[in-house]
Amino acid sequence: MTSRKPLAWLAVLSLTFSGCFFGGKKGEVITPEGAAEPDKILYEKGLQDVAKGRYDVGRLVFQNLLNTYPDSEYQERAKLAIADSYFKQGGTSGLLQAKAEYEDFKTFFPTSEELDDAQMRIALTHYRQMEKPNRDATQARAAQMEFQSFIAEHPDSPLVDEARQYLREVEEVLAVGDLGVAKHEFLRKNYRGAFNRAATAIKYADFSRQDEVLYVLGRVRERQQNIIAAGYYYGLVVRYHPLSEFEGESRKKLEKLSLPIPDVDPVALARAQEDLENETKRSLMGRFALLFAKRPDVSRARKAERPALLLGPEQINLEPGGPASPTPSPAPAAPTAVPSGSLGIEIVTRPEREKGDESASPDSGSEE
Repeated sequence: MTSRKPLAWLAVLSLTFSGCFFGGKKGEVITPEGAAEPDKILYEKGLQDVAKGRYDVGRLVFQNLLNTYPDSEYQERAKLAIADSYFKQGGTSGLLQAKAEYEDFKTFFPTSEELDDAQMRIALTHYRQMEKPNRDATQARAAQMEFQSFIAEHPDSPLVDEARQYLREVEEVLAVGDLGVAKHEFLRKNYRGAFNRAATAIKYADFSRQDEVLYVLGRVRERQQNIIAAGYYYGLVVRYHPLSEFEGESRKKLEKLSLPIPDVDPVALARAQEDLENETKRSLMGRFALLFAKRPDVSRARKAERPALLLGPEQINLEPGGPASPTPSPAPAAPTAVPSGSLGIEIVTRPEREKGDESASPDSGSEE
């Protein structure tokens, strides 16, 4: 008789860890009995169900643990596992419920060591729902806010570098959207709107197309006949983006406007050369596939932080690469700091010309 005891115990365990517990209605979870820790059995059973895609069953198991064993050491892990099950299940409804569960977890366990993981997952619920730059930016802006909260609240977390990279990718999407609107408004001759959206895009220090944004800002100011301001932005392209596809055109613009051409910043040149060497080029099929992809393309997002390009009042130097003017007259809507080696002669502010004013002759630069 004693030889049969191990076999009987194994049979009990096999029933315990099967797809559903026996002895109840469909979907009902029966608390296991026996010498083993029943809360641990429930927790491991729930993990097994979730791993096999039985999300509803797994959540029932975790909820049974929470209700039946309020003092269990597995309470915290079970609560987090419920949120994880929705996150893994995915889809709009799953991610929405996952965020709510992670928020509940933070409320019920405010001192948990897993708070950083919960906050990361909250941000990722929005990241996974981001749309392409030319569509609704609601999820991207929500993801931006949540990743920023993560970095501020958990600066020592081992996940902080990952959060910063996700944030760069989110801001890449937002900046591409702002740049697209700026270019569209430029074509519509709504120069004020174009400038405002381009100025928003330039605030993202790690934006991979910063050179194009500066070029658009220069085009806008030139069309508004604000020649000094136009030269300021064209000069920034030449100085800080020497290998850009917009560098040659910006240089021609400065020559055409009889404005000085600034020296190339050596640090920016070295960085541009490194970027060129490490650039990943997509195949023709890869680029074609992007046209039909639902998710936004974040492959161009920087992999490391860049120094912010501090824009000063729109001014330009008489001496290329020289110091900024000590008492410039600031232009409206411009940031307040001036970078070292920036361009500077006092700007002559003229009234902005609105749509329909085409007294400036069109130029050969790209409008797209």
